[in-house]
Amino acid sequence: MPAPRPTRSLPRLTVRGWGFVAAGVVVLVLTQLFRRQELAYLACFLLAVPLLSLAWVALRRIAITVRRRFSPESGTVGQAVTVSMFLQNWGSLRTPAAAWRERTAPPLEAAPPALFPPLERYSSSTLDEPPTQRLDYPLDTGRRGEHPIGPLELTLTDPFGCATRRLGFGGTDTVLITPTVYELARVDLRLSTGDGAEQVSRRLVGAGEQDVIARKYLPGDSMRRVHWPATAKHGELMVRQDDQRNDQDAVILLDAHSFLPGDGFEWAVSTMASIAVHLMNEGFGVRLVGHGTGDGAEVLVAPFGAARAVRELARTGPDAVHDPSDFRAAVDEAALTSPDAPPVFAVVSNAPGAADRIRGLAAMSSHAVVFVVGETDARASAPGTAAPVSAAPVSAELRSSGWTVVDCSPDESLPALWRSLGEARGLA
Repeated sequence: MPAPRPTRSLPRLTVRGWGFVAAGVVVLVLTQLFRRQELAYLACFLLAVPLLSLAWVALRRIAITVRRRFSPESGTVGQAVTVSMFLQNWGSLRTPAAAWRERTAPPLEAAPPALFPPLERYSSSTLDEPPTQRLDYPLDTGRRGEHPIGPLELTLTDPFGCATRRLGFGGTDTVLITPTVYELARVDLRLSTGDGAEQVSRRLVGAGEQDVIARKYLPGDSMRRVHWPATAKHGELMVRQDDQRNDQDAVILLDAHSFLPGDGFEWAVSTMASIAVHLMNEGFGVRLVGHGTGDGAEVLVAPFGAARAVRELARTGPDAVHDPSDFRAAVDEAALTSPDAPPVFAVVSNAPGAADRIRGLAAMSSHAVVFVVGETDARASAPGTAAPVSAAPVSAELRSSGWTVVDCSPDESLPALWRSLGEARGLA
């Protein structure tokens, strides 16, 4: 197939090229002063070199195609992801020496320029298509999100090094970087029944004796407690009898609009994802709300719901639009499909007004836990500074409304906070 037309920039002179121009002008002036004919020849040569260089990079044709593959196809924040480019030269000339780099959109950082490998010329009389050359490089995965990668950018320079031109090849491909999902400890948390009159220990994340009676795997069963001996015996996936799908749904909400872009919001997204995956693995249906891609009406269950939740949260941002009524509607829906009042987990910032949007949900929940993430108020600070905002007002309001409040900051360990929360609730 023919190569697509590359995107092009105008040729421009390098520092060396401008040096030739400056030297040529100076020699022309000296020619007039000293009336020496040989200086005129030198001036013409000095001016001709950059002109020829500009013509060389302007007229040089390169026809290559680019295909990309990500390994793995998507990754988590900080995970090693390799980009493989498969290059073909459809031109009748060997590709010249050039520097290459792949364009990336912020906040990802592009790899530094490197020497582009020469690609042999293509002759249709000998080959059906050009040979493919593979070029690998590591991708920056420091930020969660859906990131466009490409096009491939070549910086072409003439043999004299006096002119340069940038050429772009291929389109863009998208790689999904998902939030970090932490493995949370299995501890007992106490949940009230639907009328709130009695406290019962519901094993949201509980350890204990496992019933060795096995049954067939059903959609929504936790993969953590697959009964492998029974699976091998029966030749099909079997789970322990006590591992059947919980008939209760949990609601996890993120007050995205209360966050500023930055580490606080990234920590909040990772917390929401970790709790969601954890509860689904324990047999709960999970309703996510406030992250911008749903209203909490759909129930996600393991094993496929966990992957879907993480992918959705990879795309959310602090500008996610939601209404506080969405939070209440999600809890109401969960209550209609569960025998007890649903457990609710919330992640909010310490911004003023954050408590107002979720205050009344604790009374509708059997187990209301909120993580109040401390941030800095860059909006209220002088330029270039960031003033810390106390979480005390928000935390105090939520505690008085019946929430179990976990004050935290982006540099704290979520597994440690979760373990401490379980220990405190288990002794309540």
